[in-house]
Amino acid sequence: MKIFLLFLTLCFALANAQLYYDKHGESRGAYKDSLEYSKLVELANRFRGPILVKKPVEGVKPRKNLEKIPEDKIQRTLNISRDTLSKENWLEVEKNEIVKICVNAPVVAWETSLKAIISSDSCLAFQAPTLIGVETLRVHFYKGYMPYYINFYNDVYSYKINLAIGMKYLDFKNEEVLLGFNVYGMDQFWGMPIENPEKKETITATYLVDKYPVTNCEFLQLMWDSIPEKSSYRHSGAKRKQEAWFSRKRTSIRNENCSVHDSAASAVFLYQAMKYANTRSVREGLKPYYIFSETEILESQILSKNKYIIGYYGFTPHKHHTIQVSIDSSSDGYRLPYYDEWMMLARGGDMKNKAPWGEASSVKEALKYANFGTAKEL
Repeated sequence: MKIFLLFLTLCFALANAQLYYDKHGESRGAYKDSLEYSKLVELANRFRGPILVKKPVEGVKPRKNLEKIPEDKIQRTLNISRDTLSKENWLEVEKNEIVKICVNAPVVAWETSLKAIISSDSCLAFQAPTLIGVETLRVHFYKGYMPYYINFYNDVYSYKINLAIGMKYLDFKNEEVLLGFNVYGMDQFWGMPIENPEKKETITATYLVDKYPVTNCEFLQLMWDSIPEKSSYRHSGAKRKQEAWFSRKRTSIRNENCSVHDSAASAVFLYQAMKYANTRSVREGLKPYYIFSETEILESQILSKNKYIIGYYGFTPHKHHTIQVSIDSSSDGYRLPYYDEWMMLARGGDMKNKAPWGEASSVKEALKYANFGTAKEL
């Protein structure tokens, strides 16, 4: 037993070791804990150029020497000025996109878990992940390179760059947006008063939003462990809906790359969408937004602010047909948009008189689910 435990410990340490490479992509060593800035500078001076620190990725064996990324494969080059960087920055990239980042100052080191290689003394080429989400990289510069008067006020030499993969980073400051909806310019819809007529409001808020619908492949890969091999539903309708996911899993490979042009995951229940949001949060080290608990209430309804009942439909049947959802107000994780947010974001800045969901006949169904939340909290 002692030998077995020692073996596990050694494997765990090796799996979590971080490697660092020189500017030619050759491995120059490994370490378990984070490297101090002074050590990064020492390594950069020893190998006469910036180094690349590779963070470990679960299930991926580290490479001895890094694979080159040919210049003709690079799809986009982003030129960044060091004096415009803040402590935390956001860059939007597409899934699977091969990008080169260049800064106007010599670099000590880059830190990332992505497939990447140093392109020059000031540039890093990398390939974005295949799944939508957020990845980070760090860039370290030499101290004292910037003019003295800038260093006097801002002696920052290490910066975090967040990569919004298939997402948009929106920073609204007194932005005028159009909320609500009108139908054919009338005050009533299907003989009923319009509950939320169009109105313009000014908001100040920061959002990180998916640019595209979640695809079937993205949903499958992230929710892989919760999807069984076959359906245990007896009800034919639910069984047919879930059988599509079981079939996709049987014909897919775990952690395979997702096609950029894959179709949207449209056969997803509301409960599954919330579970997906929580799972995505956990994947990125964020605190999940939704809290689920059992309930005896049989109908979907809003109980109070940030507490409501929804259908309990997942990949396997449950004893109860509904489940209670509450909100963790301290969460920094992913969630579905609320009603006013959907109105604002789906319009994409369009201030014209039109409903964001397209066909007027879908208004009633859209309102049914959009109201599960605080409509006015932006």
